[in-house]
Amino acid sequence: MNRLRFHRRALAVVCAVSLSADIALAQDSPAAVQTATPRQPRGPRPNPTNIKALPKGITGDEVIKVMHQYEGDLGVECEYCHARNPETKRNDFPSDANPVKDKARLMIKMTDDLNAKYLAQLTDHKSADAVTCGTCHRGMSHPEPFVPKPQEHGNHPPAATPQPSAPQQ
Repeated sequence: MNRLRFHRRALAVVCAVSLSADIALAQDSPAAVQTATPRQPRGPRPNPTNIKALPKGITGDEVIKVMHQYEGDLGVECEYCHARNPETKRNDFPSDANPVKDKARLMIKMTDDLNAKYLAQLTDHKSADAVTCGTCHRGMSHPEPFVPKPQEHGNHPPAATPQPSAPQQ
């Protein structure tokens, strides 16, 4: 009787191991691997419409790159500036329904002006020193205003001491 129970249990274990091996092999099969791989790139994005603050000839792929930079600089998602289409429940990127988008356009023009009109006049200016949204926002949609630290009365920076002049002869 004990021998019969042993054989039944052994048979159950062998079946379970065999079944789990079959499942593991099926997961590694080409059909399973094919469904698990990510989709292939869909090609270039269509050219954007309703562009008012970005360069006129900008491509769809370039817009996406710039928008991801804005997201990081402001710590926001697309919905912060772009309105949602109530029917599709998706972002309507060309729409001007969200008033924040106009403010963003103004800020884009401001940073462009700062870089082109003012920073370009500095002799030691490098293109890597450009003003971006992140310069002020630092990952916040509404950056904290700058408040200088209060100066302590005896803790002023040392004044430049005049150099002694050469003795006159």
